[in-house]
Amino acid sequence: MSSAPLIRSDTLSMVTVMCRTIPEALSFYVGVLCFNIRCDEEPPNLTEFTPMCSLRFIEAKSQRDRAAVGNQAGDHTFVQVETDDWDTVYEKAKTMGIKILDKEPREEEDYRAVTLVDPFGNRVNLIEKTTITIGKVFSKDVGFR
Repeated sequence: MSSAPLIRSDTLSMVTVMCRTIPEALSFYVGVLCFNIRCDEEPPNLTEFTPMCSLRFIEAKSQRDRAAVGNQAGDHTFVQVETDDWDTVYEKAKTMGIKILDKEPREEEDYRAVTLVDPFGNRVNLIEKTTITIGKVFSKDVGFR
């Protein structure tokens, strides 16, 4: 019996985000969460959270695509963003009027977290990234209460 070759993947390279408009997506993911625009298409629809993962924005055209806008993960967290500049990003989200589901940040022993809502309705966990928490935060903070 032969075994299939082991395929190894070290990183998630891209996630597609269905959106109403690309400028609206860029306003949140670049303007608030500090993703970088990765390509210079007109309009740019690929951003990355250096160096880990890219988000590709697709404007919903079909009925099926429109049904997916804001429902990327159902009632659960769509993406988790870890930042080493948590105070700045959190304050920017508050200042820009981003919907925050937590009245106050969740304070754990090793990190702080809040759940934001992107312009389309997807839940985004914003996590303070520290060298102590890398790799263990997700297991504690995957669910929405």
